[in-house]
Amino acid sequence: MKKKAKTADIPQAKILRVFQLIGLLKAGGRTVQQLAQQLDANARTIYRYFKLLEELGFIIDQDFHGKFFIHREDGENPEDRFSLEEVSMMRQLLQSGASGHPLQQALLRKLSFHSEARDLPEQFLKMRVAKLFRTINEAIENKKQIVLKNYHSANSQEITDRLVEPFQFGEGFQSVLALDTKDKQSKYFKLERIGDVQVLDKGYKFEQLHQKNATDIFGLSGRKQVWVKMKLSLKACVLLREEFPLAAKYVEKDEASESKLYHFNGPVLNYKGIGRFVMGLADEIEIESPKEFKDYIKDIIKKQTLV
Repeated sequence: MKKKAKTADIPQAKILRVFQLIGLLKAGGRTVQQLAQQLDANARTIYRYFKLLEELGFIIDQDFHGKFFIHREDGENPEDRFSLEEVSMMRQLLQSGASGHPLQQALLRKLSFHSEARDLPEQFLKMRVAKLFRTINEAIENKKQIVLKNYHSANSQEITDRLVEPFQFGEGFQSVLALDTKDKQSKYFKLERIGDVQVLDKGYKFEQLHQKNATDIFGLSGRKQVWVKMKLSLKACVLLREEFPLAAKYVEKDEASESKLYHFNGPVLNYKGIGRFVMGLADEIEIESPKEFKDYIKDIIKKQTLV
């Protein structure tokens, strides 16, 4: 049986086509047939790419005319950027016609920053995280110790190797719960802060110390589940889905509203996680319930005002 290809294993030619698709969807609405024609593909391939883009965090919508598009940030104009094809052509011209010129290397670097290529690092980061996830998941299944190479700690501000025993992923699979063998404490380690993973040929030594904790969609644990309702602007909705993918199933578009509004109605275990998100987008979010969460945010604002 042929094994299904994973995101991290996509050939470079397909990656280029996916980014061409991103450019077309950001430039304006297009039907599946139009996209298939422009990318020299069939409709089935286009739908498969849609699914891949959604896994990467993009939000694809469809208008009343059956045209698909990707939401752009306010003020973002795709015409202000070079396309990948334009960058490739200018790069070739610079390398052939400006050989030895002192400005050649500077211009080549700037081309990468003022083009669609600027988006590539973030997408490859997500593919790298997916690879780390698979490695750690295999270690969990086999109950093996691992070394988190060059882990960036937000608390200590240090970059160190951590010998840990992983045993559970956090909500949304953005972090892993593991026993730190140094202080024998169970901690959450963010996948994006891991440089690499080395699986050791050593089984668990401290399995009796593994403490499993349930976490909410914002990555925090707690004893009591509370449902929070909020109104979100388009910007807040996009950022919520990007930063906390599991929140997507709790978001619905307000079809009755003339403006682009969305409703979030989801469970949380701790106000701290969702509170950070709300405070970062205070002008884009309206809390509807519960009253306790409203009071929690008011207390934070009051403390900040007094400082």
